[in-house]
Amino acid sequence: MEPDGGGLRELAALVEAGRLRVEIDTVLPLERATEAHEIGESGRTAGKIVLTVAG
Repeated sequence: MEPDGGGLRELAALVEAGRLRVEIDTVLPLERATEAHEIGESGRTAGKIVLTVAG
């Protein structure tokens, strides 16, 4: 896997245009990464698990 800035820009444009929808199941701070991993391993998510970074 190699970084692909162009591909990321295309994906961002699709999201902004409403043509690509991302389902988010849970949003947790980075400090709760262990819990996020456990949630993901449960197989019971209805979308992505997002970790936030304070900054």
